[in-house]
Order: sequence, then structure tokens, then C-alpha cells
Amino acid sequence: MKKILLICCCSLAASVAFAQIGFKKKKEDIEQFKDTRLVVVLMADSAYNASIIEAVEKYWTFNAGYLFVQDTAIKPYNKPEYSYLHFSKGKGAKIKAKLGSCESDINALIVTGGGKFKKKAMTQDLIAAGYCSSVIDTTDWRPELTRAVQMLNNYFTTAIESEGDKGMSNSSIIAQAPLDASLLDLPLYVPLRTLDLKGKEDAATLWGGEVEEMDIDDIYKAILQNQNALVYFYSKDEKYCTKIVTSTNGQLVYWDETSIDKCGLNAKDLKALKAKRDQANK
Repeated sequence: MKKILLICCCSLAASVAFAQIGFKKKKEDIEQFKDTRLVVVLMADSAYNASIIEAVEKYWTFNAGYLFVQDTAIKPYNKPEYSYLHFSKGKGAKIKAKLGSCESDINALIVTGGGKFKKKAMTQDLIAAGYCSSVIDTTDWRPELTRAVQMLNNYFTTAIESEGDKGMSNSSIIAQAPLDASLLDLPLYVPLRTLDLKGKEDAATLWGGEVEEMDIDDIYKAILQNQNALVYFYSKDEKYCTKIVTSTNGQLVYWDETSIDKCGLNAKDLKALKAKRDQANK
């Protein structure tokens, strides 16, 4: 029985651990990506296209240039000197837009290489992912992609400035987040019905700061207006849930992966956030 339990736990850990920010293990891979020209792939959804164009033009600074190409006209850009920014819709996500997917089933704005664009991205081609919420309506694309583009740009900047391969690992980046400790003094905005607390547990006490539950539209407004706040969201695929706290401009603060039925921000998450604050104040 213990052996069976151990196998199950190892299987879960391996599966959950796959949900990553960056998928390359060597800094030289990021350096090679920086030298490519980024093809921002447009798809059969006008709201998505308008939002990704705006976000990239405003916030993307990493590559040796970028261009926007409809997915139906991508063939001339299937060359090693190009990389691709496009959306992978997770199986557990509630998104009606016709977008791409990923062999690894993640719900995120992804960057791939491999010298060829594939609407269903292959695992070996993944470079990084900017995770997005699991429910996205037409009007939500603008704030969701704004945050995702900023997250990706911040990740690549952090990875390429790291000291060697170890410093750009997911575990290192997650452990060091946030790079700007002053972010831990900001209020935390949590979408309505996503706090998962029991009995007398109090979010503000557990976090040691201001926690405000608010409508998702108000959180989206905070992202677009770049208000001084932290925001919580989760990204769900068919089996697992990734819980993320960022600043409104996409700087990573907290990251955790769990089972699909535990997507709410709970006492464990808030205590972990407080531990980051306590450590920063030492």
C-alpha cells in the first residue's frame, strides 16, 4: 500500500512540476532566443489579435525585433532565425476563441522555437509561458494578454541576467521572487470567490497586509492602469492548477502548483507570502 502511495505521489509531483515559467535549462538557450526575430502569431479571433498587438507593441523589449503574422500565412517564417509567440488554450479553460494548444496542455501565452510554427505546440519546442486565467471572455483579452506579455518579458530579462544556468531555473526564479521587495508592501487584490479560508482564518492577518476581494473587472482595470497592487489569479489545465501572484505589471511574486480542486488562495499561500515579506524585512 505504501509503495502504491509513493508511486502516486511521485507521479503527481512530476506532472505538477512540469507547469513552469521557463522550459529551457541552459542560459545559452535564452541567449539564442534573444537573437531570433519574434513572430507574433495572429489567429482567427479579432479581440485576441487586437489585444496581443497592443500588448507586444507596448511592453515587449527583449528580442531582436518582432512582426505580426496571421497563422494562415506563417509558412515563409518557418526558419531557425524566427521564434513564435502564440496562445495555448488548456483543456480545462473556458475560452471560446479559436486558438492554439500545447502537447503539454497548458493555458498560457507561450513562446516556442524549433524553426517551425505548430498550432499544437510540441513540448520540445517550448521556451517559456506567461500563464493566463482559466476563464477569458472577449473583453478580457486586453488585460489578460497585457499581464502575460509583461510576465514573459520580465522572465526573459531575469533569466538572461542570471548568474549561469542555476540562476535561471524555475525553482531559483520562484524562490527569489519578487526581485523588488517593495512589492510586498502593496495591497493584494483577490477575485471574488477565490479566497479559500476556513473558520476564523483571516486573510489580512495571514498575509500581514491589506487583502481586498474585488470583482474581476476591477482587477483588470488595475492591470490596465498599472495601479500599485498585487493581483492573484490561477491557470487551470485539465488536471492541475497553477496559482500565481504578480504585480499589476507582471512581476512575479508567488507561484505554486496544486491539484485542480485547490485553485483558491488559501492559508498556506498567504503564509508563504508573509514569509517572503518577513524575510525581506530582516
